[in-house]
Amino acid sequence: MDVYLKIDFNQWFNIIGGYKAPIDNAEIPIDPEHWNPEMKKKAQIDFKALNTLQCGLTKEELNHIGPHKNAKELWDKFIELHERTNDAKEGESASKLNARIKDILNRLHTISH
Repeated sequence: MDVYLKIDFNQWFNIIGGYKAPIDNAEIPIDPEHWNPEMKKKAQIDFKALNTLQCGLTKEELNHIGPHKNAKELWDKFIELHERTNDAKEGESASKLNARIKDILNRLHTISH
């Protein structure tokens, strides 16, 4: 999935670096009505990344991952989930698992276009 997400570098950098809503000097969140264009662009990139990730996951995966604040948090929980559960089905070879994951990514690509 990471290769697909890297197609949009801004989106990928947002996922690996994380996004935090803008805050003022007193560390109080800034009302979105007062965001400048750069702040809005960063939020938009995170929303796009978050949407892309959510569309690529099954309901079961989303239920296991639970709530998340941004795309990075969702991505980290997704990786943790798959490290815990080992996606390979019983008797499934690594190449078959890889092919199954590529099928999921192809469906994700179809959804996003």
